[in-house]
Amino acid sequence: MGEKKERPPIRLVKAAVEDLAPEAGPYFVPVVNAKSQAVQGLNLRVLPSGVKAWVHRYRFAGFQKSLTLGRYPAMGPEMAEKASRAAQTKIDAGTDPGLAKANARKAAEEARRAAVTVKDLAERYELEHVPELGESWGDETKRLVKLFILPALGKLPVAAVGPADVSAMLFKIRQATPTQANRVRAVMRTMFGRAEEWELRPLGSNPVAVVKQRAPEVKRERRLSDIELKKLGATLQKSAEPAQLVLAVRLALLAGMRKGEVAGARWEWVDLRAGEIRIPKEAHKTGRKTQRARVVHLCEALVTHMKAAPRTLGCPFVIPGRPERNDEGKVAGWAPIQGLQKAWERIRDAAGLAPRDEKTGEYLDPENNPGLHDLRRTFASVGADLGLKGFVGELLGHAEATVTDIYTRSAADPLHQAAEKIGARIEGILTGAIDPEKEAEERRRAKEGKGRGAS
Repeated sequence: MGEKKERPPIRLVKAAVEDLAPEAGPYFVPVVNAKSQAVQGLNLRVLPSGVKAWVHRYRFAGFQKSLTLGRYPAMGPEMAEKASRAAQTKIDAGTDPGLAKANARKAAEEARRAAVTVKDLAERYELEHVPELGESWGDETKRLVKLFILPALGKLPVAAVGPADVSAMLFKIRQATPTQANRVRAVMRTMFGRAEEWELRPLGSNPVAVVKQRAPEVKRERRLSDIELKKLGATLQKSAEPAQLVLAVRLALLAGMRKGEVAGARWEWVDLRAGEIRIPKEAHKTGRKTQRARVVHLCEALVTHMKAAPRTLGCPFVIPGRPERNDEGKVAGWAPIQGLQKAWERIRDAAGLAPRDEKTGEYLDPENNPGLHDLRRTFASVGADLGLKGFVGELLGHAEATVTDIYTRSAADPLHQAAEKIGARIEGILTGAIDPEKEAEERRRAKEGKGRGAS
């Protein structure tokens, strides 16, 4: 039965309303009041689900329309009659009550959007979107939001943010940290894209899309030289930093682990007998793309350091993070460590790897100061120096770039042997077992000897 099927009118009383049974299709029933007088336009609509709603049917500007007044039994017969007569009064006066209702709904929706600030959007973005990014980039995204986006735009309504707001914010960031401005722009573009999806902004209104300025980026090639490794080794042996932070530096340098991987590494993933850390696919940067766990191969020296590392009771992380306490002040869980970069900078500065002006204390060449990620780059570079370039990509946990890479995946034993050679070389320099200056002198003498022989 179609919705257009008309029925005999019923009396405007609860008993008559409740006697109406649902059918296969929706239908309308006109009503009459207690005096058997038809109430102009008032109908009861009955849906197959059993839901009953009062509807005022009317003609306006030549079009047949209907206005839902309310559901039964929340709206009783008497209330329905009053609402219907009020609607008809507006119609007789030349006002379309349906249009007024639609406008009110639109205004309410606009008011709802206007009440949602960038801070509110950021909270939902971190809750629903950031977990999809992986731990490392997820943590970086949260940092960028907290450090740059919220201070500049947090109080603005999401719907009111325009390209000029974004451009002004990025310009200010670009003056101090050009590369970070590009990262913030990427986060903002995705965040406002999700705002459109969540109907907090109209589709196609992303304010970041039209902001084209991007700071030029120079690909960083910084690695620690053998001499710098020697200085670092001497500092690590006498460092006043907690042993776990020193271990974090070794994990990045001797195994090529990412900062997020070091911070998130759990003892349950570690197999010291096999010399491996097996990071689940959901916990490393390329896991979503490769759908594989990342196996970090540990050299013998690093295994020794990990065996000697102190463990914090109840903490699952190799590098202890911060305890999370319940309302009673008891430890209810642990969060990954933060501030590894700061710890590395203290160690780096103590080793003299980031020279400062003696008078001002400012860095002489801040762009060339080695960061924590440069330890991972050093691991890769030493591998290339040793002729192991073919293994480096997989040891670093890179996603395969081509179909050929997928079919030429290295076996575990050669990979472990490559990791051992790289780690042994770096550890040898750190401990002084390998003297890079002596090696350089021997190479110089050998080259001179060849020169004399040729002459």
